[in-house]
Amino acid sequence: MPDYLDDIVGQETAKKYVRTSLKKGKLYNLLLAGPKGVGKRMFGFALAKSLGCPPNSPNFSLIGPIPAGIREREDKIADYCKKYLPESPIIEVEDRANILIEQVRKLIEQLSLMPLAGSKRYVLILEADKMTEEAANCFLKTLEEPPTDTIFVLTSARVDYLLPTIRSRCQTVLFHYLTDAYIRSILYESHDEFNLNSPGEILALRENAAIDKTLEIFQKTPLAAPEAGNFAKELGKKKLVEVLYPLLLLYRLVLYKKLNLPGESSVGALVAKKAERLSLEKILNAVMLLNASINSLEHNPNHLLLLFNILIKLP
Repeated sequence: MPDYLDDIVGQETAKKYVRTSLKKGKLYNLLLAGPKGVGKRMFGFALAKSLGCPPNSPNFSLIGPIPAGIREREDKIADYCKKYLPESPIIEVEDRANILIEQVRKLIEQLSLMPLAGSKRYVLILEADKMTEEAANCFLKTLEEPPTDTIFVLTSARVDYLLPTIRSRCQTVLFHYLTDAYIRSILYESHDEFNLNSPGEILALRENAAIDKTLEIFQKTPLAAPEAGNFAKELGKKKLVEVLYPLLLLYRLVLYKKLNLPGESSVGALVAKKAERLSLEKILNAVMLLNASINSLEHNPNHLLLLFNILIKLP
């Protein structure tokens, strides 16, 4: 059977681990764990093809987090999941997206049908840490007593958010940031201005419609309440994560500069100016504020007020 793992750039340790497990016949449920945008999703699809369960085949199932706006529309959920297929280099980041118990129940219903004799079934669950509590507990029961000839592959950039009992029932395969050489081989021409070491994130930032406005905010902070209010109104209808994440990356660059860590960026002059003006404590507070705000987005329905509160606090 062909080995499609060579389609993945880098991650040689992960490839070796999985290939060895396959050779020994000891491959079972996998948890692909590591940073965003370094190849976990593509690895999951390549492994599916290697096992004879390619995407869109009857023996392949795909689950991914669903935005709040379409959770009640089963037909829309299926269409949305197509965005995760390997032909799509960029996955949109949603402010509030979860894997729902309805998705897990539908999967269990599908798996209740026995596969053809000697055939495998492959289930790929992307961003598994975004399961709701109900979905995670429901999935755990299936993982504890997996159906015949079925392999589950989970991806996660936040494994600590997964139930420990789910983690314990998977082989964890670690993924790492990529080198500049690997990034260039994937993107052909790129400059990793934010020191991300993640092709997926670099591509997502290229497509981010709010990046110019984010840079304007970064230049002008600290903001008075009226100006913060104007920015909040202007950006309130955008996906808030597309505003906050670039801000987090910019303040992270300021922190690197303050600590005299190496790195180059087209916004180096702005970063250096802010690093000179701000104390280390204020920079750390800004980074922690933005990081905590991004993590709490799905629990905060009033994004306009949240953005305003963040903008008036940024130094």
